[in-house]
Amino acid sequence: MSETSPDGQTTTRLCAVGQDATHEPADQLFYLVDKSTLLAVPKAAMQNLLTEMRHLEGVVEAQQIAVADLKAAQEEYIHVMQGDGIDPEARARRETADSPEELARQVRLAQVALDKANKALRETINPLTPLNDDTNHIQEMIPLQRRGAPCSQVGFRLAYARSQALDDAWPRYRPASAPTDNADGLLSGGRIDWDTLKRQLDAINSDTRIKQDVPWFEDWLKLEDQDKELFQWSARLNEDLDATSSHQSGGDHEAGSVKVDLSGEAQLMRWSYGASGLAGDADPLAREGNIKASGHAALTLAQAKGSIECYEPPGGYMMAFAGMNLGMLRSHTFLNVAGGVGASVAAELNLDVQFNGDGARARGIEGSTSDNGLPGGKVIDMATPEAEQGTELKAFAGGELEVTVGGQIEWKNPEVDEFAPFAKIVPALGAQIGAGAEATLIISYQGGKFQIKAKAAFCYGVGAKGSLALEVDGDLIVEFVLWVAYQLKNIDYSRLEFIDEQAFEALSNIVALALESGKELKKFMLDSTRAIENYAQDTWYQIESGVEAADRRARLAGRINADPDLLKYTSPDTKGQLIHQLIQTNAADIVDPRGQEWNPLDSAFWKAGVLTTRKEAIIRIFTWVQSQAEFDNIMQRVIPTIGGPTIGTEEGKRRVQAFLDMGEVDWPVVSFFYTDFDGNLQRFYEHLRPTASKGTPIVANDMTEYLSQSDIAPSFDRPCFNETQCHVDSTTRTA
Repeated sequence: MSETSPDGQTTTRLCAVGQDATHEPADQLFYLVDKSTLLAVPKAAMQNLLTEMRHLEGVVEAQQIAVADLKAAQEEYIHVMQGDGIDPEARARRETADSPEELARQVRLAQVALDKANKALRETINPLTPLNDDTNHIQEMIPLQRRGAPCSQVGFRLAYARSQALDDAWPRYRPASAPTDNADGLLSGGRIDWDTLKRQLDAINSDTRIKQDVPWFEDWLKLEDQDKELFQWSARLNEDLDATSSHQSGGDHEAGSVKVDLSGEAQLMRWSYGASGLAGDADPLAREGNIKASGHAALTLAQAKGSIECYEPPGGYMMAFAGMNLGMLRSHTFLNVAGGVGASVAAELNLDVQFNGDGARARGIEGSTSDNGLPGGKVIDMATPEAEQGTELKAFAGGELEVTVGGQIEWKNPEVDEFAPFAKIVPALGAQIGAGAEATLIISYQGGKFQIKAKAAFCYGVGAKGSLALEVDGDLIVEFVLWVAYQLKNIDYSRLEFIDEQAFEALSNIVALALESGKELKKFMLDSTRAIENYAQDTWYQIESGVEAADRRARLAGRINADPDLLKYTSPDTKGQLIHQLIQTNAADIVDPRGQEWNPLDSAFWKAGVLTTRKEAIIRIFTWVQSQAEFDNIMQRVIPTIGGPTIGTEEGKRRVQAFLDMGEVDWPVVSFFYTDFDGNLQRFYEHLRPTASKGTPIVANDMTEYLSQSDIAPSFDRPCFNETQCHVDSTTRTA
């Protein structure tokens, strides 16, 4: 808007605050970034140009405000719907919060508002030409104030206009000596060289045209450097660059390797991230602003880079496979975005992610937040191919800078009602998975790690397109075991179609071998250097047939009896195989004193019986069975090796019963003085639920909690939020 100074001189202040100009504008000079050019705008055209600049600022501002409003509405809804979660602040807020119905209405209204704001932004971007065509692009400009008075907190003001709004008839002043490569012509060692810029301005001043057209420019040049907007611009961008590069790697950089970016792509991104400052009051160097419905972007102004940390989708989503709901998922990711690709991520509501083996390629694609529904309310079937991708605005086409994507996929653990990570994104795996590359979700085991190939919706929820790769290493193996255990429980221990047979056998073997070795699961996985299949075969052979077989069986039973919780998250395959090892006997087993119970507090100590500690270990395995279906599954896998040919349920029961019958008698009165392990098996089966409950914690089946569990936990599909530590390399997090 324009202001009249005390001396009666009219100046133009480009601090858009949503007010119409009330005074006649004056001629105005703008420095065109990347052009080494000054643009003189006649006062008769200033009002239209101000309208253009305010419009470009306004559509970005409106979208960012709408994003913030939706995020706030979603967070409030999640806190209330989370029920009796662990967050005391959330419980306190629920006492005074609106009803869930009212909060849901507010979320839907905020979604409609964001879709409307994003539509207006897209309509503004739509006329722009591709990045390699500057016919009509976003032009970044710095207004020169007639008296050198700063109009923002940083002493300079970034303004934006579409180049077609800049009339070719308006005078332009450019020194003949200006370099052709405008993007780097002002840079020295990657920083803006003020001396070079000043020489260009002096050369422009020698042009007789500007002396006639803009007589006040010569007086502006005489100002002290610190009073010039262009000096403030160059100085602050250099400071921003230095601060960012120092933060990235301790300041150790080859000269010029990190540099200020003045390119057209950079200008487009700075505009789309609100660098002109919301309502004219924000400092673009503060590097703060919202992006997407649940993310935060820190903008590095000098390099036009953004670092986005986000939890997607807000509250999580229900993952299904072939129509069966399996539990809540979300992602915690970091995206480093730059240039035109970064601009597309800011301007759109959905994400397309692709991995090519060398890195990640991402872009924004057209979407609608209204399609996402309420937080936690969407179900995504990972067995269903993704829908056709959204369109990309031509203004972003040809962007050369790729997006660095790092992060993890997280599941809602029903034991704590919180999200926790179980696999992390690894871009380099994209070209290595091979088999099943076109699958919507497949888990394999290669190179000592579990690898996941999935459509992007697996991480980012509704609307995300493309494909990604994840892996499970030693740091995440425990949580991965828990996730698989609960997936099995949620489908009542039928086949998990998205885990290939080799991977499932490897996981079952890893858990069983860790139990047998007495090592923690993470340490065992990190220490295992041989192929797990060969290692497993050697180990199970030694336990069953080796010289020290009886000793190893006794130690395995001892570990199970000392810590029954070891069996809590084991698969039916692992349970069946461990039972098979425990029912093997030879002469050494019978005479081994560790086979008998020596604790006088245990009833088995006072009764006659054979291999009582071994039988106790088997019964402890059965205490973690969650349904009759799992029991039958286990009995089919009482076999020497995991993954071997299965047997019938009755044959498995016969083998186990035969071991439990050893040394027992079934005579009236006399049997009271003997252990009764042989009678426990059928009682266990009859005590079990016919079908495992879904979304409830895994608990021992001899507990009241087991019998009282609902068929489906009330919190199974309930959204929740908690912060997590991201298991990605620190360089991935740095913009």
